[in-house]
Amino acid sequence: MKSLNETSSLLPDGVYTTFRTYQKKYVLYLTEHFERLIHSAQLTGHALQLDTDRIRLELRKALAQFSAEETRVRISIDLTKDIGNIYLILEELHIPALQEYRCGVAVITRKMHRENPQAKVTSFISRADQVRREEGMAAINETLMVSDQGQILEGLSSNFFGIRNRVIYTAGEGVLPGITRKLVIEVAEEAGFPVELRGITTDELGQLSEAFITSASRAILPVTKINNRPVGTGQVGKITQTLQIAFQKNLDAALEEI
Repeated sequence: MKSLNETSSLLPDGVYTTFRTYQKKYVLYLTEHFERLIHSAQLTGHALQLDTDRIRLELRKALAQFSAEETRVRISIDLTKDIGNIYLILEELHIPALQEYRCGVAVITRKMHRENPQAKVTSFISRADQVRREEGMAAINETLMVSDQGQILEGLSSNFFGIRNRVIYTAGEGVLPGITRKLVIEVAEEAGFPVELRGITTDELGQLSEAFITSASRAILPVTKINNRPVGTGQVGKITQTLQIAFQKNLDAALEEI
């Protein structure tokens, strides 16, 4: 069975959004995924009209026939051939191992960026896959993109957060604002941790006490090594652990039934 990315490579170029299910029929901020599709299309010069009720119906049908306990879903919309055609792609959800949440993961940096950061366009999928092949991702969970000015923007499929002096930093410009990222920022501010929308520079990496990445399938995944150097003590920090617990507590209220 082909993966989401392999299937996406066979489809016409367009815009997309990716999310996971919870308890088979709930999604985090599903309405915002639809809004992001429309906004991404606008940024590429297309006025997209979505019948979200129909998409929800077809999604429910597809999930009912899919045997996986939980599912990773991609909605892709053709903007080059049969403009407006919608594709639903499903695969079994695979989340990081418990050990990775307890001990953290390793990431690397690479100077690159999205051509249109606010737009989630399918052409970036193949570019990200090419980078993964070049880097050899066996022991690396993610590649972090770095701007020409040296700021860490985001991961190929995640958002990046760095913590220094109890302040949480994440890039506010030049990135795709992830759906999971939004809830993480809300949770952090509710917990009393200041959030600064500024990308940490590569020169500042040695000053970080903690770091983590976020995405639909990862939630909050601790990062304990960047470019083969430990972050802080090299162990998962207390602020990250606090945010992980708070995220799970706030998740149910943010879930939306398909």
